[in-house]
Amino acid sequence: MGTGITESTDESLILTLLDLANHLTRNGERIAREEGLTAQQWLLLLQIAGDPNFPRLGAPAEPGEPVLASTIATARGVSRPTISALVSSLVQKGLVSQAEKPGDRRQKALHATPAGLAALARIEPARHLANKALLAGFEPSEISLALRILRSCLDSLWSASLSEAERKRFGNGAGEEVAER
Repeated sequence: MGTGITESTDESLILTLLDLANHLTRNGERIAREEGLTAQQWLLLLQIAGDPNFPRLGAPAEPGEPVLASTIATARGVSRPTISALVSSLVQKGLVSQAEKPGDRRQKALHATPAGLAALARIEPARHLANKALLAGFEPSEISLALRILRSCLDSLWSASLSEAERKRFGNGAGEEVAER
């Protein structure tokens, strides 16, 4: 007795990406654990520190420039409370600092502290080694094509999920910014 589900390249791609995300998260947990972090904390710290490889919604942040938790939540597709909890844990560890955003005391500008930047620097060799091993069988042109396709998919998801207020805040989504990379 069949389920009525037929094989589809589109569906297979999405399910494969979900499995890949699970494996990447597990590898990230292993790498981040060396610094007493979770993979989510590590990724958030990378984003706060302005890692230039992180896809960004709206204007790209420069390393060292403050970033808002609400911007990260929107870009990552997670709730603000989720990001707030992660920020709190990083603040408690002394890896991130918060300051009131000028003109809006409710919003906090986030900065990676020197200790946070040092933790990222210690993680970096393991990150590069894991990435190199994962992508070893691919040509640079294949990696560039995959990146372009995945960023386009992410742009579509961002555009579909933005509220009207977020569209005004971030422009017409991430398309222009992603296309420039």
